[in-house]
Amino acid sequence: MKKTQTYLLLLAVLLAVLGLYFSLSGKKGSLQERHRNFRLYQNAQVIRVEMHQKSGKSIVIKKDSNEIWQVNNNYLANESAVRELLGTMRHLNVRLPVAISEQQNINEALEKNGVLVEVFVKTHWINWPANIKLLPRVKREKRFLVGEDTPDGESTYMRLFSSDMPFAVHVPGQTGGLSSLFSVNENMWRDPVVVNLKPKEIKSIEVVFTDMEQESFVFDWALNNPRLMHKGLIIDSELIDQTRLMRYLESFSQLYFERLLNAYEDSLRMEQMIKPEFLKLTITDQNNRITTLRFFRRKATEEEFKTMDIVGDFDPNRFFLQVNEGDFAQARYFVFGRIMRPLSYFMIPASQ
Repeated sequence: MKKTQTYLLLLAVLLAVLGLYFSLSGKKGSLQERHRNFRLYQNAQVIRVEMHQKSGKSIVIKKDSNEIWQVNNNYLANESAVRELLGTMRHLNVRLPVAISEQQNINEALEKNGVLVEVFVKTHWINWPANIKLLPRVKREKRFLVGEDTPDGESTYMRLFSSDMPFAVHVPGQTGGLSSLFSVNENMWRDPVVVNLKPKEIKSIEVVFTDMEQESFVFDWALNNPRLMHKGLIIDSELIDQTRLMRYLESFSQLYFERLLNAYEDSLRMEQMIKPEFLKLTITDQNNRITTLRFFRRKATEEEFKTMDIVGDFDPNRFFLQVNEGDFAQARYFVFGRIMRPLSYFMIPASQ
């Protein structure tokens, strides 16, 4: 009996060693294939993508413990942008080799100005037939440099990090180069949604109208009942249009800015923005996470005055939005107008 157990144990160890060997060795392929293998395999469980430039700029896009993509551990990622990036990497294909006479210049450009892309996947040390997987691990699956688009604009110079052979790489059937997709600009990867809460996820909302103090209010949940307060006093629920109030609370989902301002646009903002903010919202959710939104009018340009029916001196369509005292974005009233309600909006007229 003991001999049988010993043999079974030795067999298990042998199978484990063999499985580990074959998992690590894999198919080596030809020399040329190893130099041009940029494509990420279709079923790769990507959990992190890092992009670095020698200038010091970098982006880390990774899944958190809840499988939600984050950017630099500070912001929610734009999931559609992440899907586009991963989808592109799963279809990368060499279009043309770089001529030997041009390889040195291309390699120097890749080393100096290229973006180093590293892709990490969730996998296992042992992968056996019948989908048997043992010993989970995180593995760096791809590591390559991305440079400029080719002169004809139909592909992009790339090179595997461990290689010295650059190639013109594209996605078959897709026109245009790919360099802009491998960007270390944080703004490109941030989720434009700034608030996405269901009514029951909201703990309190403080609304301050800078020039209309009488229209400012505070909303909070008290014993599962919504209530409004003005100057610290609770407003009688019989005076409030409860339908409008509930519709208001349902409006705090999928609130997104149009775009974050780049350095040039932010310098123009100083001239276009009307200070102080005309509205400030402080939103606290049931987990005590606080989101602060500050709304600033945007001055209309001369061209806008000519082409639009503008009343006053500000843009009726767009404004500047600052989230959590951070970067400024351009946003639209038609998106945020539903949460820019004054206190009087919720009050039942006295005649009723």
